[in-house]
This record gives sequence, structure tokens and C-alpha cells, in this order.
Amino acid sequence: MLNLLRAEWTKLRSTASFWWTSGLNVVLAALYGALFGWTARLSTIPYLPITVIATVALTSAIVLVVQQSMIVTTEYRYGIPATNFRIAPRRWQVAVAKLVLGAVIAAATTLVGLVLAFVLGDALSPVPASWPTNPATQRALWAVPVGMALVSLFTQGIGWLVRNTAGAVVAGLGLLLVVDSIVGLIPKWGAEISKYLPFGNLIAFMTNQPAHGFSAAASLGIFAAWAVALWAAGVAALTARDV
Repeated sequence: MLNLLRAEWTKLRSTASFWWTSGLNVVLAALYGALFGWTARLSTIPYLPITVIATVALTSAIVLVVQQSMIVTTEYRYGIPATNFRIAPRRWQVAVAKLVLGAVIAAATTLVGLVLAFVLGDALSPVPASWPTNPATQRALWAVPVGMALVSLFTQGIGWLVRNTAGAVVAGLGLLLVVDSIVGLIPKWGAEISKYLPFGNLIAFMTNQPAHGFSAAASLGIFAAWAVALWAAGVAALTARDV
């Protein structure tokens, strides 16, 4: 397994898309902190860490849906999986290596981005939020990275099912940005169904804003169940296919 992790890391760090998406995840988070802090300085709008947390959580999820899809699907474009599986016949081990690597990268880049966002927000705001001791920011420093690690699990599951970057990205972003809202508009049953959809619950957990009558922990459990189910289905499909 260690050799597989080294091999996957070697492949990943040699691609420009990995560095671009990782850098974008960090830079956008930092810019949001600076923006909200500077806006508070120029206006009467107070600087609230929850706005930084919510914006970074949503933006990071968008960036990481793209990145984590590519970790799985880009190789199919170049016919690399056939070589991978000759070297590592137990295909689930390849999937686990990609997942571990992807989850660590997602959590680490999000954590760095959040810290920079809080530092810049406090530095530029006329009334700093004291992020090193603020309960909301301290919770976000673990909750948002945990959420992004689960986004990796969720997205890579879609990637193994679809095996196409565009398809995986559209499916992931559609679930993130569109499906929750549309399903909620369905007469009679829409509101009840939407309570159990993935990304609304993930955002509720990461921002510590309970929704649909669920606690933040319950919302995390709902998203985790979706992520585990999709990844398990993706690995099952990976094992069953010829390539």
C-alpha cells in the first residue's frame, strides 16, 4: 500500500491541474478573508467569521469536486488504468490509495486556506474576531477540513462510476449547486426529500448551522452515508469492469 501511495503521489504531483486546483483552493479562501475584513473596514457591515467559513466551505467544495474527479478520471483519458491494474491486480487498493491521498490534500489545502482567511480577516477588519480563541473559527478549523475529506470520498465514488472528467464534475456540481434547490420545489414531497440530500447537510455541518431539524452531527452522518455509498458503488463497479 505504501508503494501505491508513493506511485499515486508521483503521478499527481507531475500534473499541472493538481497544483492549480490546490493553489486555487488556498488563494480563494485567503482572498475571501481579506475581502470580508476590508469590507468591514470600509462600511458599517461587521466582520463575522461565519461569513468567511460559509463562503470558504462552498467555494472549496466546488474546487475540490473538480480536483477529486480528475484524480480518478484523468487517467482514463490516457488509457493508464490498464497499466495500473496489471501492476496492482487488487483494484480496490488503487482506489484506497487515491482516496487517502485525495482526502489528505483536500483537508490540508482547506485548512491552510482557512487559517490565511482568518489571519487576513482579523488583520484588515476594524474589529478583529480573535480567530485563535474564537469558538466558531476554532471549530471550523477541523469541521471544514473533515467535510472536504468527505467531499473527496463522495466525488471519487462518482468518478469511479462515470470514468469521465466532464461527467463526474457535472454530476458533482449538479448535486452541490442545483439538486437540493430543485428537489425542494417539488410539491408535497420535495421538502421532505430534500432534508436527506447530501450537500445541504454537509454545509449545515461545516457552518454549525443545523437545518431540517437535524443536529450538526446528524447532518454529517447523512452526508457521510451518501459518500460511503457512492464510493462503495464506484469501487464495486471498478472491480467488476474489464478495465
